[in-house]
Amino acid sequence: MRQLLIFIHIFFLLITLHLFAQIEPTEQNLLLKIPENSIHQLRLMGERYGVKVRYRTANFSIIQASRSALPELRNPQILDSILPDFNYYILWLDTPERLSEIEKYGIVLDQFDQFYLIKLHADYESLLFRFPAHHRAKLPSEIRLSKFDQPAFAPSLATSPQQQTIIQELLDEVDVNRWLAEIRNLVENQDLEQPGKFFRSRYSFRVREAVQFDGKPNPDHACDNAADYIAEQFRRYGLQVEFDPFLHRRSRIGAGLVGEYTMRNVVATLPGKGPNKDRVYLMVGHYDSISTKTAGWEQNWRTLPAPGASDNASGVAAMLETARILSKHDFDFTIRFIAFSGEELFLFGSKHYRDGVKARGDQIAGVLNFDLLGHDEDGILDIHVLGDDQSQWLVNAFGTAAERYNIDVDLRKKNDPSFIFSDHSPFWEVGIPAVMVSEESTFNAPESTDYIHSEADTLAKITPPLGELAVKLAVATLSELARPITTPDQTDQVAPDILWDSAGISISKPTITKDETVGLSATVKNGGPVAVKGITIQFVAIRPDGVTEVIAEQRVDLDVAQSQTVNATFTPRMWGQFTLRAVANSDTNVFESDFGNNQIETVLIVIGLGVMIENIVTYPNPINFSQRSDSLKLTYILSRDADVEISIYTVLGEKIFEDEFLAGENGGRLGANNAFSWKGRNAHDEKVASGIYICQVTATDMEDQSETAETKVAVIWR
Repeated sequence: MRQLLIFIHIFFLLITLHLFAQIEPTEQNLLLKIPENSIHQLRLMGERYGVKVRYRTANFSIIQASRSALPELRNPQILDSILPDFNYYILWLDTPERLSEIEKYGIVLDQFDQFYLIKLHADYESLLFRFPAHHRAKLPSEIRLSKFDQPAFAPSLATSPQQQTIIQELLDEVDVNRWLAEIRNLVENQDLEQPGKFFRSRYSFRVREAVQFDGKPNPDHACDNAADYIAEQFRRYGLQVEFDPFLHRRSRIGAGLVGEYTMRNVVATLPGKGPNKDRVYLMVGHYDSISTKTAGWEQNWRTLPAPGASDNASGVAAMLETARILSKHDFDFTIRFIAFSGEELFLFGSKHYRDGVKARGDQIAGVLNFDLLGHDEDGILDIHVLGDDQSQWLVNAFGTAAERYNIDVDLRKKNDPSFIFSDHSPFWEVGIPAVMVSEESTFNAPESTDYIHSEADTLAKITPPLGELAVKLAVATLSELARPITTPDQTDQVAPDILWDSAGISISKPTITKDETVGLSATVKNGGPVAVKGITIQFVAIRPDGVTEVIAEQRVDLDVAQSQTVNATFTPRMWGQFTLRAVANSDTNVFESDFGNNQIETVLIVIGLGVMIENIVTYPNPINFSQRSDSLKLTYILSRDADVEISIYTVLGEKIFEDEFLAGENGGRLGANNAFSWKGRNAHDEKVASGIYICQVTATDMEDQSETAETKVAVIWR
């Protein structure tokens, strides 16, 4: 009977979703897939059209926008109309055969590689844990984009000989056997109240403060027991320890609320003692485990083992060993170690902590997330450090530390904003630099093994040499970033600061025409107390179509307080407004006291001597009008602002449709225009016949000069 009720509930839900899909409200928010993915493009869309970025990859972005913004976007693909109480999820499936299981409960909106974007009612979220998919994530409600591609503030690495000597001494204390022992203790999870009893699970529902509304017995305290153990270890190292509780509610199909569970993050602080003590570095990792691949998990999670040796006792053990070592010394910056709960349930612990950052007044300099660092499958001891655009300086910090202290690891650095499957991701959403440190950063590699999220993730899978390298990377990088105190007033701080000594880029002419060359110059200065060599300087142009191109790149050496003028030339190949940007230390290979002054911008207007139309394109072409929402888009580039009339003609010359745009607005502005759309109907809203039609664009400027261009389109009605 219960299965029949579930089936009926799902059937009517899918019918409701189908009916909603037929509605075309004028201002309802839409989920869209667009080809743009650069921070600059997406930020401009947010400022101009109220677009919210919800997911970003190397090839496309998924955004939220009102229907009225559609004419302003280039080639948007409508994925869905956003409804209350429905969420979106990304799942990675190793075989498409499993897709049919998902389609029983939700709607698959899109597929890219082996990822699937699905829509699901919030009450059905727990169903996703039935599927043997290791990588699953809830789509963020919004990702806040930084103004520039670099962080507003990024402290330097320690560079004085005294500091490096201290860090080397700290590295000499790394004990892989302690790391292995911590993994064993977390995997066995011996009851602190009843020695000799072992939980062998850290599933986040197994907490003391739990209320079941479905008649099932309350769980034991296995997860809380692990949290208490971690807290006690931190206290042994002299750290300030507190619990950060949060309430999680679980609903189920047809039953509503079935349980409430109070989970706890464990927070341990090593207070900074220098001038930067108010700034905080976080080293984090989740301590909860799960075993959804084990048969009967959904019914028997109260008793089934979920050892989670590699995922993620290995990461928490690395954090505990790092805390043990670093607690013996004072640092300029505050260091906070956080063991998150609820990570396996869509990152609830890290999201909760992130949401409190502003209220606590935290000034977080960066986040180092250690997740899955226990197993090597192929004999190559590789560790992956992954960040988004604004976190690449933090990614590079690991490379610098590994090289400086001769840590013999195959370090793989990666820029991938699409990887939102671990506890670094919530910090990206609010513009905080964060990286994930892991044994792997792709889903089809040897290290991405089947035993994860099963009872087979045991101590037998652990590779001690890999763990030793992970702990050394953590100790070296975190110490470099937080900077050991060597003197009472920390007088040996030698942080370089590369900045622009000019307010903007000087250009020989602020307004030019297409194919005309303009000269660029700017003055860069070393404002720090130490000389630097090989600083990378880039001039970058952001074109009117949003594409970014590097104009020139060079390297300069700067002594203390030295200024140097750098020059370049630029020849634009299209009309419109260009943003010219000069970037110092663009590869972040030199770590500074302040990255916020590394970029300056200037606007360049490229305008025609007369009105001209270029690059007129219709898409899709041919167009198949199969439903009311289908429309033909027309894009073109104008050499200057002009009034524009767009007409659709039959091949016999009969005008059947026209639209007009005023000078200066989208459709009649200098540069790219994409405001025109046509639904295959004439002026009387009647369907036109299938066939070939002519799209004609006429632009008239303020001097009454006119230009006309046209293109053909094939129309098919079904």
